[in-house]
Amino acid sequence: MEHQLSENQTADYRRDGFLSPIEVFTKREADTLRTHFENFENHFGGIDKAVTLRTDLHLLQNWAWSVITNPRIVIPITQILGPNILLWSTQWFIKEPGDQKVVSFHQDANYWGLEPHDVVTAWLALSDASDEAGPMNFVPGSHQEELYDHTNTFAENNLLSRGQEINRTIDINICKLAPLKAGQMSLHHVRTIHNSGPNNSKDRRIGMVLRYCATRVRQTKGSDTAVLVAGQDDHRNFQLLDKPQQDFGEKETKVHQDATQKLGKIIMS
Repeated sequence: MEHQLSENQTADYRRDGFLSPIEVFTKREADTLRTHFENFENHFGGIDKAVTLRTDLHLLQNWAWSVITNPRIVIPITQILGPNILLWSTQWFIKEPGDQKVVSFHQDANYWGLEPHDVVTAWLALSDASDEAGPMNFVPGSHQEELYDHTNTFAENNLLSRGQEINRTIDINICKLAPLKAGQMSLHHVRTIHNSGPNNSKDRRIGMVLRYCATRVRQTKGSDTAVLVAGQDDHRNFQLLDKPQQDFGEKETKVHQDATQKLGKIIMS
């Protein structure tokens, strides 16, 4: 089937806890998605004003919905998690050219509240995430380790919600950088330890981050929402949300506000 991972790719993911790079969109397609996103930012008055609204953008705009449901992304996810898949949330990790924003070493499973850990993040590059731009950096095999405690630093230059840092010694020599070209993605397990450095390039480093889980996964921290993107949901652990009928519509805005408020409480609890 088209868009499927090879046997070697799935074996690499299961061994390492991540897979990169994976071809998804052409450069032209990625440029179009970037234009859509930057038009969204401009719609709300620029980067700073739009930042609080970009979480779960698929609930506000159809172009973002088309990304989260695209078979070029969803089919590889089903090969890892099985046929019944939810999109839990979307987020953006953006580093402006030359800024010193970083992501400290952490495990996503530490604070997402999702159990069991049948959860995969697709990190989609809408601009080049080169070595110079501060790409994702993984600790191979760490998804098979325990779930570690983290220290909340709330560091100003840290893109994570609490600046959380894992309480584990990291051997930098075994870490694997995962640079991506615009239109490529990486996949990583919810327990895989990862970080990223500053963007020293001359362009924005724009990552659209899609978090998928098997329908059997439940939220342990409270009421939560999701979108069914493959198969069927016999578990009903999440409030399932529908495709936006109108970009920035009144109904869509209310649904988006409710979903992001619930997500914010979960992430910060």
